[in-house]
Parts: sequence; C-alpha cells; structure tokens
Amino acid sequence: MGNGEESFMFPLPIFNSQFLKSKINIMPYENLEISTRSPVLSWANHPLKSDEIKMAKNVASLPFVFKHVALMPDVHLGKGALVGSVIATKEAIIPAAVGVDIGCFVGNTLIPLMDGKSYPIKDLAARSEEFIVYACSSSGRIVAAKATAKLTRKNSALVKVILDNGEEIICTPDHQFMLRDGSYEEAQNLQPETSLMPFYSKVDKDGYTLIAQPYSGKWQKAHWIIARSGLLGKVEKFSFSKTVIHHRNFNESDNRPENVEFMGNCDHSAYHRNLAERNQHWQSPEFEEKRVAALAKKAQTTEGYQYYAQRGTKNILGYMQQQPEHFQQAVADNAIRGKQYLLAYNQSEKGKAKSKEIANRYYTCEICGTEVKTPIGLHNHRRKEHQCNHKIVAVLTLNYTEDVYCLTVPEYHNFALKAGVFVHNCGMMAIKTPFKGEQLEGKLKKIRLDIEAAIPTGFNENKDVEKSVTNWQRWSDFKDLHRGVQDLEGKAMRQLGSLGGGEELPLTVVIQ
Repeated sequence: MGNGEESFMFPLPIFNSQFLKSKINIMPYENLEISTRSPVLSWANHPLKSDEIKMAKNVASLPFVFKHVALMPDVHLGKGALVGSVIATKEAIIPAAVGVDIGCFVGNTLIPLMDGKSYPIKDLAARSEEFIVYACSSSGRIVAAKATAKLTRKNSALVKVILDNGEEIICTPDHQFMLRDGSYEEAQNLQPETSLMPFYSKVDKDGYTLIAQPYSGKWQKAHWIIARSGLLGKVEKFSFSKTVIHHRNFNESDNRPENVEFMGNCDHSAYHRNLAERNQHWQSPEFEEKRVAALAKKAQTTEGYQYYAQRGTKNILGYMQQQPEHFQQAVADNAIRGKQYLLAYNQSEKGKAKSKEIANRYYTCEICGTEVKTPIGLHNHRRKEHQCNHKIVAVLTLNYTEDVYCLTVPEYHNFALKAGVFVHNCGMMAIKTPFKGEQLEGKLKKIRLDIEAAIPTGFNENKDVEKSVTNWQRWSDFKDLHRGVQDLEGKAMRQLGSLGGGEELPLTVVIQ
C-alpha cells in the first residue's frame, strides 16, 4: 500500500445461513461462462444481473486470484466486490475487494435519543461518544441500546421512502427497513402497502415520554424501557415501598442513564416534599387557593374527570385489597340501599339521557386522531388500522447524490427513526485503535490468536447462550429442516453469534 503503510491480512470465516442450506442440500455450482483469468463458480440462488456478473468478472480478472472465485447463494452487489463472494489470493493483499453493503441516510435524518430529543444523524456522527437509541428486539419489544454514528459513503445514490403517516425518508437504495414481522427488506424493493415495524412516541400530561410497544400495542414509559433494558443495572427493591424512577434534573423526558435512578416511592415523595418546603411559595395560602381552583377546573373537563376517576378507582381497589374486612363491612348493604335509587335514576329522563350519551360517546385515537364511537370501537380501530403499524405509500428514485451516514448498534443491529420506523444498522466498520506500528511489531500472530480465542470460529461454540437467543421464536422452524439437522437446535443456539464456518472474510490491519 502507499504512503509507507504496511497491511496484514488473514481470513476469518463468517456464518452464512444460505451457505449452510447449500451444504445441507448439496446444491451444485454453476461455472459461469465469462472470459476471465480465473473461473467463477456460482451457488447463487437467483439469476445474476449484468452488473453482478461484471463485478464478478472484474475480480476474477485479477492476476493474483488463487484457483477461482466462489459466489455464495445470497450474493449481491457490494463496493469493490460482490457481497457473498469468496476470493482466495496468492502472494497479494486486496482489502478493496471486501464486499461491503452498508446502507445509509442523508445527514438531516432525525434519530430520537433517550434524552427526549431528536438529532440529525450527521450531528451524531460528529460526536466521539456513545449515545442511547431505541431499538427493537426479535420479539417486537422496543428497548434502549447503545449506538455510535459515522459517515459511511460520499455522493451516494438515493431513494425517497414515503410512509402513510406523511413522513419521508431519504436513504440509499440498499438500506434495509424492518418489516412488521421482524424481517428486513431493502428500500428499493419495498412495495406500496408493505407493513413496517413502527415507532410511536408521545409525551403525557406529566411530561413523561411514552412509547407504544409493537408486540402489545400498549404505551410504556421510556424511563422504564431504559431500566428494563439493563442500562441502570439490576432493578432495585425497597422495603415497604414501590420502586419508582427519579429524574435528577426534574426533566421527565430526559431518560439518559446518568439522569435517572431508582428510589422507593416513600423516599421519592419525601424528597419532593422537602424541596417544596424550601420554597415557601408552594405553601402559601395564595398558591393553595390557586391549586384548589385549578383542580376543580380540571375536574370539570372530560380529560380531568377521567383522570380523577381512574385515580379514584385505583385508590379504591388498593383499599379493597389492603383492608378487605373493613371494606366488606362498609359495602355490606350497598345493594339494598342503592337498588331503589339506581332503578329510579335509570328510569328517569336524566338517566335515560345519560345512558344514551355514554352509548354514543366518541373517543379520539391518540395515534391518528380519528374519532371512534365507544371504547370497544376505539380498541377495534387500533387493532385494525394500527396495532402499531406503518405502511409504505411509495418509493421514489432521486436524481441527485449526497453524503450519507448510519449508526452501529452492536446488541440489536437496528434503530428507530423519528419518522416512525425501525431500520437495520451498519454491520461493517473500521475501528481505530491507539496502537502504533512499533507497538505491534512481532505481535500480530498473538493478536490473531487472541481474536480467535475470544470469538468462536469454525465448529466451536459459545460457552454461554444469551437469553435473547433462546427467546427467538423461529427455533420451532428446525422441525421443517433437513432430517440431518433437526436435532441440532441446541448446537445452533450455542453457535449463534459466532463466526461459524461459511465464507471467508478478510480482516485487514493497517499499520501506520
């Protein structure tokens, strides 16, 4: 390489599911009839396009290719070489021939973070530290995850993805979007009415950020999402108190790990009372008069009435559970005492009008704003029209290019866009280390051995299996596979996350 740099390369195998299937089914290869120095053997599971054949031909024409170039079943266009191609070389290092397929977004694409704000992806790429994004697990549960951002391509071709919520996303044609079933599809292949995994968020009346969980359709407070994701450590328990989460800066939408902490609800209430006592204004007769008037005014509104009714119901249910004997004594004669009044009310003009009003009451869908009659109608509307779902309206090819950026989310490999969908992250990256050439001289062999010791390769397995791996719901599909692998589910679990024994991925170390 130029500029006095030395590069060292050695192959590491990576697991490829299509390659495994080809091994199981013993699929024959096709010797492509193209004029090159070395033959091209193709196991591709689709007819190769002209640009794919051209890229394979270019690589196979290099004078140092050893024996042949192999194309795996899921081979497709990359940068420098086909992604899914295996290239053995003799007495040469060609890092430019690593197939790269990083899809990315233009710089003004907004990414929501756990601090309650959304930032252009270009600004995130300028940061040197990690940040916390929303990601989606394999079970459809939204979680919090650490991420980094970077510039990935310059002057890239673009498409515009238009969603049914009116949002527009500009990205590279090959960027993958998460579908409603958890699978992925490239932007250029998305069809109208295709359902995507959605990201809904809102701020409630108390200032807390709420996130709609796709797997259940229910809203969850973002500070509990970050807690359940393990970013605050183990959820603490407090004697005789309910565990709550306190926001140190009193900004209820700032859910960064450094801003939230576990507290017992009793200590939490005492802490806030102590703060209030420091400010005499909150204890003044004038403030109390305004507070009572504001509560009374709020109770006259539909939202306020529902709020106090829900809070009262919760308190009554708590009283019923904590003091059941006293409650039973208090309501022992309710049916007898109330029957005559209830019958009289229901038969009165006022009671009939109230029953009619309740039966014809409309409720607002918090997702799209549609007015729907009755709570049951609202529930059915959510399930039919949303159930946490977004659909594609159109995908348009753009006639200009831009620099593009992407995130890397090591644990979940996807992240949410402010536009309301989840997309795949970048899987390939260059990592700059603090080491200089003289520090590594004579140590490259040990570095390679350390990498191979830390990351299982070939037929080796992980010693421990992550819980998220065992929770994957597609393990049941093993019964549909070839008889020779039906009983290998446990082995597959232990090998998930390893480098397997499929394609050869060149690992290049550049020493300056």
